[in-house]
Amino acid sequence: MSTPVIVQSQQPEPSQQVGASSKTPAPASYSRGWAIALFLVDLSLFVFSAFVANIVANHAWQTPTPSKVMLGDAIMVTLWILWFQVLGLYRKTYGFRMRDELYYTVTALSLGVLPQLVVFTIVPAISTSRVGALLALALSIVFVGAGRTFMHGIQQLRIFRRDPRIAIVGTGTRVREALESLDLNDGVAPLLVEVDDIDETLGTLEPGDRSFEKLEWFNRAVASRCDSLIFTEMVNPQVLPQLLDVAARYHMRVAFAPPRIKRHSFSLSLETKGNQALIVATQLNACTPVARLTKRMLDIVVGTVALIVFSPVMLVCAIAVFLESDGPILFRQERVGMDGKPFNMLKFRSMRVDAESEVGAIWVQENDDRRTRVGAVIRRMSFDELPQLFNVLRGDMSLVGPRPERPVFVGTFRRMFSRYDERHLVRPGITGLSQIQMRRLLKTSDVGEKLDLDLRYVEQWSILLDISLMFKTAVEFLFHRAG
Repeated sequence: MSTPVIVQSQQPEPSQQVGASSKTPAPASYSRGWAIALFLVDLSLFVFSAFVANIVANHAWQTPTPSKVMLGDAIMVTLWILWFQVLGLYRKTYGFRMRDELYYTVTALSLGVLPQLVVFTIVPAISTSRVGALLALALSIVFVGAGRTFMHGIQQLRIFRRDPRIAIVGTGTRVREALESLDLNDGVAPLLVEVDDIDETLGTLEPGDRSFEKLEWFNRAVASRCDSLIFTEMVNPQVLPQLLDVAARYHMRVAFAPPRIKRHSFSLSLETKGNQALIVATQLNACTPVARLTKRMLDIVVGTVALIVFSPVMLVCAIAVFLESDGPILFRQERVGMDGKPFNMLKFRSMRVDAESEVGAIWVQENDDRRTRVGAVIRRMSFDELPQLFNVLRGDMSLVGPRPERPVFVGTFRRMFSRYDERHLVRPGITGLSQIQMRRLLKTSDVGEKLDLDLRYVEQWSILLDISLMFKTAVEFLFHRAG
């Protein structure tokens, strides 16, 4: 039997990692215990909001019968909780920071008004007062939003987060590859066990056989208090039940990290057919026909309303650009859209007509001396982006999505990042996850983090996420975030 090589590893340097590297922590999936805690907090605050709303409403208006109040409030609170469950707010969070949680909670509550109105309209006998319902909604936004924000902050505290302690077992090359793909936090030093043959290393275990516990590397894992054993290939299925039994004694889980099964823009699920286990690949939600139709309808409705609302601002910008200097009012620039197809993105011209005649295409810079005076103002206010509403209505872009890049930069980034083209699975957007989480003016060194956020958007897309990002963009547009 070959002797395993045991290495206490450090986190690989960012330059060694494959794909995008992110400085932004990933949104958390909730454990069962945390989901129950969130449910109890939400339930308490919904009940409190309904109680306070009734006190305020009934003090000023005619008091309804107590039984009707209790029934209407109970149904209203139940509908809110069910709505949160449908939206997945007890499974995971889209929020990276505490304030993000507030945006998503307010969006979910606002969307939940429609189901409430439908139920109370269909069955008026159980309806609570309209004044009470509106007050309950307003108070829920305050209390439930604050509660969710507080819970998000609690979850991020160090005492509630424990770095995983893992042991990776496999051939030398695969162990290193798995380590890079796991993207562990800085300072985490997993135990690496390099073997030539996993089956030979495990040997043949019989029911009740404890010889596995005599292996040096396993005892090292136990001493290191590892909570996971990760194998780079499947072990013999006849040995696996005994391996699971031994691992369970030390509160370890057993996982597998096959080299070709990694995070990409598709979903994987495990099914069984007879005696055969099947790994089934399916499209992400964002790529399904129903999702694309839903997203397109949202773009048309909201895009049309936005175009009407901002038409006076657009008219003023057009006149200002026309009066300041000769040249076109609108600037058309080729960008790469969905499926890698090029299109002309519209913007109000904010630079000199000859801005790229000498230097060619360059990355956007802060305090760019090629900007006109009007251009500096409208770019500071993001008004230069408003003509892209026409791109949205035409179908070139979406309101929310990865920001489209120029073909010359796309070619460069494709060579740098193997997953870069996956951001083209959806329409590019005027705003998006990376635009909201990062500064507007980025450096070329930020491309990896930006790509990581774009891919997370593609992988985690939902209508709730889109509307939440629109809401957050509108708030930050009104109070204008610098940079």
